[in-house]
Amino acid sequence: MISLQYSLLSELFAENQIVFVWRRSPGNEREAVVTLPEDVRLEPFSMFISDGNLWSAGAFSYSQSALPPETTMGRYCSLAHAISAFHSEHPLSFLSTSPFSYRPEAAPIFEQAIALSGRAYRPLAHDDGERAPIRIGNDVWIGQNVLLKKGIRIQDGAVVAAGSVVTRDVEAFTVVGGVPARPIRQRFSEKIQERIRTLQWWRYRFTDFHGLDCSDPEGFLAGLERRLDQGGITPFAPAPVTLYSVKARLERMLGT
Repeated sequence: MISLQYSLLSELFAENQIVFVWRRSPGNEREAVVTLPEDVRLEPFSMFISDGNLWSAGAFSYSQSALPPETTMGRYCSLAHAISAFHSEHPLSFLSTSPFSYRPEAAPIFEQAIALSGRAYRPLAHDDGERAPIRIGNDVWIGQNVLLKKGIRIQDGAVVAAGSVVTRDVEAFTVVGGVPARPIRQRFSEKIQERIRTLQWWRYRFTDFHGLDCSDPEGFLAGLERRLDQGGITPFAPAPVTLYSVKARLERMLGT
């Protein structure tokens, strides 16, 4: 993880068409502190409206929410405002769900009690899922005020209704909603889903789709197939911004 002033990143982001809007003070982004995970991969034409926490994102995706740095998001995703992730999970099989037994550093009251006891304290092992990544596929739409369990996968083409609590994986092209979120319907027939899986239209720039009608999925896919057969378009494969490219830019700026 690395945190640095956005002013040091602004030129690199602009060159790669990556947009960052500081939710706390739009227009004053150069004063913001941005945090990037070690394995970050930001493709051109990705956008974040956040407090400064960024994560891996594909081209033509945007997020208006702050999610954990382990999150990954594919291309053409639309994430609304106030999406958040569960915090650590407490053990249901232990005598107590309180973290005193496995993570006393979670609250100073536990550490103070341990210090005053004068005794050595050995916490129990427990995987609380705190760093389990949320994996979001391509062309995923997540509505406002959604709560996501860490470690879940939301597959390509899925939709999560506003206000939902997602506690398990969401299958591709499935609309889910509710508390907890449950399948509502499929976006497309199985035949169209299979064609989308084969073509993976998100590998291309949307500007290559001129003349194709998105409101007619079958017609769009047929037109895309013809263009691909004719060699009219090629996959969009830009070099992403990574921590390596960030560090290389900083070294040039600082003359080291």
